[in-house]
Amino acid sequence: MRVNIDEIKDSGLERSWEIPTVRLEEALRGDRAGYQAVGPATVEARLERLGRRVRLLAKTTVELTSPCGRCLLPARTTVPVDFQLTLVPAEEAAEGEGGGHETGEEHAEGSFTPHQVDEETYRGKLIELDPLVEEQIALALPLYPVCREGCQGLCPVCGQNQNEKACGCDRRVPDPRWAGLEKFRQS
Repeated sequence: MRVNIDEIKDSGLERSWEIPTVRLEEALRGDRAGYQAVGPATVEARLERLGRRVRLLAKTTVELTSPCGRCLLPARTTVPVDFQLTLVPAEEAAEGEGGGHETGEEHAEGSFTPHQVDEETYRGKLIELDPLVEEQIALALPLYPVCREGCQGLCPVCGQNQNEKACGCDRRVPDPRWAGLEKFRQS
């Protein structure tokens, strides 16, 4: 979705669009949890003009599947994404970086100040919204997906799915500090 900043009037601009499943799959590629999109994501956004800056308020919900982090069965996850960004013209952002030296602030290349956390830059009059939304989706992903909260997982000894039946394996890990005494006790 592209928006021309001239389209944003004083009353703001509201847009709604879909990010196709294929595009979501590309954004999720390389994630350690192995997420896959179930369907497209419908995005609802509001853009407000603040001089040359643009405030973006957007929300979406993404349906995903991945292997459960405990039992490896397929887990379906619904990820709500609700965010706000300030879009700054690239020229203004470059001027701001040079001005930091006058106030005594030193920043290494690639670093930013706390007020820049929710800022992104744009060039020209067109703003591409899809990459911004995809980045926010990636940031909202749970690190450890589970099929259900009470999932028992797999037995570390025999590999039995503990949700289906208990295996009875001794999963107690002996303390290696007592290993010498255990040998003494057995003799």
